[in-house]
Amino acid sequence: MVTLFLCCRHLVIDPCNRTPGHLPQPDRWLDSQNDKLTQIVCDWLSDLAWDGWRVDAGTSPFDSTAFDVRDLLELRPEREKRDDQGFRVSWFSVERIDSGKTRVFDGDGDEVDAYFFECEAYQRIWDAVDLLWLIFDNGEKNDDSNNRCDSLCHRSESSHENPLPPDLAIRLLTAKRSLLWLRESLGAFPGYRLTLFGDDGFTIDDAWFKTMELGCERLNERVHSYATQPPCTNPQDDGFDRE
Repeated sequence: MVTLFLCCRHLVIDPCNRTPGHLPQPDRWLDSQNDKLTQIVCDWLSDLAWDGWRVDAGTSPFDSTAFDVRDLLELRPEREKRDDQGFRVSWFSVERIDSGKTRVFDGDGDEVDAYFFECEAYQRIWDAVDLLWLIFDNGEKNDDSNNRCDSLCHRSESSHENPLPPDLAIRLLTAKRSLLWLRESLGAFPGYRLTLFGDDGFTIDDAWFKTMELGCERLNERVHSYATQPPCTNPQDDGFDRE
């Protein structure tokens, strides 16, 4: 098990606080709703991070087959605690579904150490979080020059390289699908308060989803803009020998 320094702060709101005359729900019902909410967040984040990731696995390299990593690993919420405002705080961890019984192999047929396998999953989770920040910043900003992703998205006059991640177009498609799924899944709750990735993280509400939608659109425009730029050519020979 690898524990991430990522958490969600959440609270499912009792319908009686929103609907006059509604009888209060028992604590067990609220506990089960909070459990469902954290599992939805874990499923969403792991799908975003591990989508399309397949590995060779089996009892030996001779009978190994391609596995979707989500059949071997799971992102789970650790036991939650309440903060001083009554919100529940759940930390995320990467765990093996099969208790490590299935062996994972690299391209040469050598077994991959279980710890390094889980650490790769851990890193992909962080990459997904970075992608979410990239999308959010592009959706939130008003001035293209003032943004934490400028180091990725700024292209100097002397640079002939595409500054965007090469797989960003594919990852944006996955992100857009996952955000739609998250929004629909959270809509099943009578009410909730949810903050992802700590106090300085995301407050999940309608405004956040709109910002993420706009960020995806802006990044997609940048991807297509770079893709349609003509290749850089060498300066014309002016006849001078500069050696």
